[in-house]
Amino acid sequence: MKKKIVLIITLLSIFMIGCTSKTEESSLVEEGKIALEAHKYSDAMKLLSNALDEDSSDEHARSMYMQAMRMINVDSYKSKTNYKKAIEELEAIEKIKNGSQVIKSEASNELKEIKKLYESQKEAERKRKEDAKTAASKDAYKASQQLTKYEESLREEEEKKKQEEEEQLNNNQNTENNENTNEGDNQTQGIRNQPQST
Repeated sequence: MKKKIVLIITLLSIFMIGCTSKTEESSLVEEGKIALEAHKYSDAMKLLSNALDEDSSDEHARSMYMQAMRMINVDSYKSKTNYKKAIEELEAIEKIKNGSQVIKSEASNELKEIKKLYESQKEAERKRKEDAKTAASKDAYKASQQLTKYEESLREEEEKKKQEEEEQLNNNQNTENNENTNEGDNQTQGIRNQPQST
């Protein structure tokens, strides 16, 4: 009889130890889920990692760990306005099975919002590029007009210089002709002023 009592106590002790371990493990998973749904993703990852150390086959803990990790990535991408990557992460969260349904639902709602932001971002980028092209073509036209004006002013200066040179040449020729005429007149007067010999 004493042997039966000792055997029963031993079995109950073993059973109680096994139940305590499962209770601790499920407590870690539950705490991880609470942290995850409270958006405390780093805390959730630590708790769920500990739960996975206890039981690596726990798919529920693994799925919630993945959700927490991806939500951290989503927050990081959103802060950098990299909406394309945030969308990819949220779509991956939607596909995770055995995770938190609350997080899955939040991810679906956030995905809709981020897709709108991404479309707005793409539209703004397209408009910026279009405006840059328009500004560049206006600048090119303006530069072309300035170049044309500059070339015209160079031609006008060249024509003015030519006219001045021609006028100078004409003035020099007129001066020479006048000097030649004056020399001829002086020679003629000199001849006239000479006494005539008879």
